[in-house]
Amino acid sequence: MTKLIFFFFALSFVVTPSIIKNPILIGSSAFAQEQQYTCPMHPHYVADTPGACPICGMDLVTIDLDEDIQEQPESTTKEDNSFSSKQEKIILYWVAPMNSDYKMDKPGKSPMGMELVPVYAEDDEGVVNIDKKSDARSSVTISPETIQNIGIRTEKAQMVSFGTLVRSYGEVTENVRLQSDISGRVSGWVKDLKIKAEGDAVKKGDLLFKLDSPELISAQQDYLSSLNTGIKGRINSAKRRLKSLGVQDMVIKKIKESAIDYIPFYATQDGIVNEINIREGSYIKPGMKIIQIQNYSSVWVDVSIAEQDIPYVNATTKVYVSFPNLGIQGILAKIDYIYPTIDRATRTGRVRLVLDNSNKTIKPGAYADIEFETVMKRRLSIPSDAILKSKDGDFIVVAIQEGRFQPRKILSGLHYKGRTEVLEGLENNDNVVVSGQFLIDSESSLRESFRKMKRMQTTLAEIAIDDSQMAMIDHLIDAALYIHEKIKNGDSPNPKMIIPAIKLGDHLIPVFRGTQLQFVLEDAVYALLNGKDSLTDSEWLKTLNTLVKALKPWVLEGNPNYYNSKNLYIYMDHILNKYWFQQGGEAQNPYGTNMAMKIKTL
Repeated sequence: MTKLIFFFFALSFVVTPSIIKNPILIGSSAFAQEQQYTCPMHPHYVADTPGACPICGMDLVTIDLDEDIQEQPESTTKEDNSFSSKQEKIILYWVAPMNSDYKMDKPGKSPMGMELVPVYAEDDEGVVNIDKKSDARSSVTISPETIQNIGIRTEKAQMVSFGTLVRSYGEVTENVRLQSDISGRVSGWVKDLKIKAEGDAVKKGDLLFKLDSPELISAQQDYLSSLNTGIKGRINSAKRRLKSLGVQDMVIKKIKESAIDYIPFYATQDGIVNEINIREGSYIKPGMKIIQIQNYSSVWVDVSIAEQDIPYVNATTKVYVSFPNLGIQGILAKIDYIYPTIDRATRTGRVRLVLDNSNKTIKPGAYADIEFETVMKRRLSIPSDAILKSKDGDFIVVAIQEGRFQPRKILSGLHYKGRTEVLEGLENNDNVVVSGQFLIDSESSLRESFRKMKRMQTTLAEIAIDDSQMAMIDHLIDAALYIHEKIKNGDSPNPKMIIPAIKLGDHLIPVFRGTQLQFVLEDAVYALLNGKDSLTDSEWLKTLNTLVKALKPWVLEGNPNYYNSKNLYIYMDHILNKYWFQQGGEAQNPYGTNMAMKIKTL
């Protein structure tokens, strides 16, 4: 079996990036008196006792501690000098090497366990000296004259109490609680009709009409007879009979004094005649609706609300109703009822509001704009006009110092009456530009674009890579060697052995974003992601070819001397034009028996 030359996660452990970066401090005083052993092919592996390397099986060799200790002071001094020079600059914040979005205000470790690196203040050119792994935008320095000419205004971010505004629409309807019906309970003829048509206004106690009914006359006589007897039970029974036939209490009091030929009926509330089904002399039957009276001093608003907004609304939510066609804005209403169902066709719920209408200006059927104000709480907010929208998210411009401005990415939250909640990216009392910020952001973006263009023009060979990053890239190459080895031995590759390489590739992509190496890493990781669940040999061979083609530019152009020293070769099936990696030895074509062409690193 061909020995693998790179770091490989084929064992049952995962090495974190911090371990790869510095597996063990050979020159530290803690190990100065102990003999250490390492693998010639895998120097990152260090043991306290002799034995075999768990990765490749080779015998471990001793480490010359004296040589390492002598070399250490020189590097330490170099780092100390570098640190001393950086201390002269102001540290803005600390950022994770592998994730520039992870920021802290003090030293520490990232979620991956790596030491945070500092981001320093302005350099000699007036641009914030952001670490090369950070994608923060550059700051801009503007003279006081220019600030005045372009009208730059700032406002401090501050805590403000507000909630969510849920906007919807509604339609005014009658308040049925202020509606009364007069229906026929006996047969008879209408006499002395006082109301003639729908829309007639009535007051409580106004006479509506009289009814000539033999049945009412008989019940009236029975009541008068019971009064003469003085028997309380009979009196109550006769009185209940009159009520059940629709005779009102005020009329029963008049009957008590003397009999009435035509029984009158009076309005029970103020309002407008909404419906009338009789005329003078009409014949009434039991169960017939005679008159309907509607009071419009209060109306309902039937509101449709989007399904996703319903959880924000409850019985105590403040509601403001506006009528754009009437010029009425922001009337406070009360939630009367939240319907428990959702309309299957429109995917909306219904909410019923009660609205005062004492002046009778709001008519049923009118269109209304609705705003629900959710639970109020204090939130960090800025004027909504200060936010710049882009495909990368929301940005604001912060006034850092006198004349210095920097665009900053934020995570926005709720919007309320011209202000927007800021969840991330801003602190209380930060000075935010609210006028002229577009010009500042444009200038900063232009500088950033030039910087990215320059970085993209950097060749693979010119990209600076440290030992830990090189080790991570080697894991991707190890994955290709592993797949080739398993296929040639007639075994199926284990998907679990591919996952560590995918994770390390994901860690590297943000570091080299904007360079040619970014695309090499993305293509390699994409090849492994698509192929890790392969079942057949043909699927694994497709993954192998895609992975090697992705890594080929880096091996040939990025660090060819390094891979030459490791005797790493790229082979190609001369007929199929498919590739694989192999370390020295005789070519072993995994794709078949065609001739293998060796492509030696330059």
